[in-house]
Amino acid sequence: MTATRLTAVLSLALLLAIAVACVNLRRSKQYQCTLPGQSEPATAYQYVERGFVHIRLDQYECAFGACSEAIRLDPKLALGYSCRGVLWLQQDNFSRALKDFNQALQLEPDNGDLYKSRAQLYRRLDEDARALADLNKAIVLIASEFGKSTAYSARAEIHDKEGKLDEAMKDYDQAIRLAPSFAYYHEARGNLFSKKGDFEHAIADYTEAIRLDPKNQYFYMDREQAYCQMRK
Repeated sequence: MTATRLTAVLSLALLLAIAVACVNLRRSKQYQCTLPGQSEPATAYQYVERGFVHIRLDQYECAFGACSEAIRLDPKLALGYSCRGVLWLQQDNFSRALKDFNQALQLEPDNGDLYKSRAQLYRRLDEDARALADLNKAIVLIASEFGKSTAYSARAEIHDKEGKLDEAMKDYDQAIRLAPSFAYYHEARGNLFSKKGDFEHAIADYTEAIRLDPKNQYFYMDREQAYCQMRK
């Protein structure tokens, strides 16, 4: 065998080895982390749950591994793509986040939480019309009262940004109706009342927010500002 032919054969063998390695990498386990006192996840759904645990712990590399492992085990599990999409969004990788959210919605087009997640992405991109469209769907599809309230709140924030204070007020009313013990909604509605010059109702909302969360100093500051405006 000539030197030239030997070189060609070796080059081909190297390329084949690289190809096999790439295939094996795609098939290999993506999650290499552990959590103290917890057993190894056994299903794709359990890997998604593990991913969100790592997100809450700010362990994003481990969360990526867990979400990716869920997708590897079950490519048709929408939550796997949603989990990873949330991570891409946190890293400002909007194109990859959108791709994962779109894939999740393709698999579960009636999942309101997925529309709400994609709406968060559109808001980051200042695409408010698309965000509103997704939030409208989320409000219809989400079953849980608190989950639906968060969609109303997100839509209210967009209306507020656009100067549509009456529309924003209606959405905060709905959010409070669904989750009356969530102090933030009372503060947010109080801020709207302040913008409209209705400081009496603003103070009432800030006071309720303080009752629900008395350790939050911002609520006291908001109420004091409203008192000052009302004295003018």
